[in-house]
Amino acid sequence: MKMRKFTQTVFLTIGVCSLFLMSGCDDTLEQKPQDTGSNVLPSEAIQTSDDLKELLNSAYDVLANTYNGTYQNLPNLMTDNLIRPINQDNFVSVWLRRSTIFNGAVSEGFKQQYIAILRANTVLENLDNVTGLTASDRSKYEAEAHFIRALCHFDAVRGWAQPYGFSPSNAHPGVAIRESSAIVNAPRSSVLEVYNFVLSEIASAKAGLPEENDVYATRWSAIALEAEVRFQQHEYELAYQLSNQLLTEAPAIFDGEVNKYQFPQASPESYFYIYSATRADGENVDSRNAGFRDNYFNGGNPRLLLPEDLYNTFKQYGDSTARGVLYASNDQDGNITYFTRMFDAQFFNIPVFTYTQMMLIRAESLAETGGDLSQAIEDINSIRERAYGSNVANLLDDASADVVIDAARRERRLEFPFNGQRFHDLKRIGSQGEAVIVRDAPWDCNGMVLQFPAVEATDFFPLNPTGGC
Repeated sequence: MKMRKFTQTVFLTIGVCSLFLMSGCDDTLEQKPQDTGSNVLPSEAIQTSDDLKELLNSAYDVLANTYNGTYQNLPNLMTDNLIRPINQDNFVSVWLRRSTIFNGAVSEGFKQQYIAILRANTVLENLDNVTGLTASDRSKYEAEAHFIRALCHFDAVRGWAQPYGFSPSNAHPGVAIRESSAIVNAPRSSVLEVYNFVLSEIASAKAGLPEENDVYATRWSAIALEAEVRFQQHEYELAYQLSNQLLTEAPAIFDGEVNKYQFPQASPESYFYIYSATRADGENVDSRNAGFRDNYFNGGNPRLLLPEDLYNTFKQYGDSTARGVLYASNDQDGNITYFTRMFDAQFFNIPVFTYTQMMLIRAESLAETGGDLSQAIEDINSIRERAYGSNVANLLDDASADVVIDAARRERRLEFPFNGQRFHDLKRIGSQGEAVIVRDAPWDCNGMVLQFPAVEATDFFPLNPTGGC
């Protein structure tokens, strides 16, 4: 595989937020002076350009601890991609679609999103208060903070609220929009309001992010996020335009490797990813993949396993295909389990937005809007030829729009089986009026939404209904 250096990675932190801290970094705003023991005000802690950069890096650090599998596992558990988890009560609760205010895994996934938002808000509030900040750096830091706020609000509303299209005007409850670092109770905004906020944040990010930005978010990262947002909104013409722009203009390329969880370089497909970094000693690695490896790796004690029918789908064209080798079975006294080898490597980077995602958005969007099906068919066939090493599963040149849509959806499930994509697709498809049943339950049942932590409950922040599906 041809490897290239890409600049749209999510790097971890420097200075007070050491790259080497596995459990996250100390919040600049929580440092206490020795003489008084009182908290430092932001105006005192954030005085220079370097201080501001370190704070922004701390927001990226939280992203790394959120998208290391911690967040992605939660929506995936509610789909048909996993059997009932083993030896993990919090996961079992989510799989049963009965998550409660006491579920620690769900609370942690929600909390991390808003910690990143808090730090991004603090960056935005202190842009005018620091010295030595160039106009270029100001524009870049501001845009990065907007990108982080957009990404976290988007994934929070997708997990903790019913999807866009659930109600005719999208006035159903979403999540809190937080544009300030003030620690105050906030109401649940409507899903429409949250999506409008996310899109405004993306617009701000695109306006200020450069196309190359060392190891941080770039303009391509923001465009990829918007493509996902528009796709979730059923705005397929815009989703096509954005995905096509990325596929034709951005520096990412189609990767010959099926598995995108790679190291030390990230997949050349990535528009945005979480970076596992080699430490200064050149030997040890600051690994940000624990949420995946700890739960899927068969060499340990895998909690998350595949259903037989999905395993057979991966193996449909043989064990030795590029897709087939990523899955295996284990027979213990007649008890057969099915697992993935996608996370066998000790260290790997986590893709968030990729070239293949954009290919499948482009393909399905073209079919939904009556666009050029030849391009859609070419995209799907390229992915299938990579997966199987031949044209055995290729679409015919005269495949209909319905066939293309079904194929694109199938490939999204098979290409991204563990990042939550299946959950978002099932709810998107259901909310546009199609009949969708997920493990014997409708896509819009109460249990197909995660529950908020107990601390969120107020008179103007109602929790989600309970009772499962």
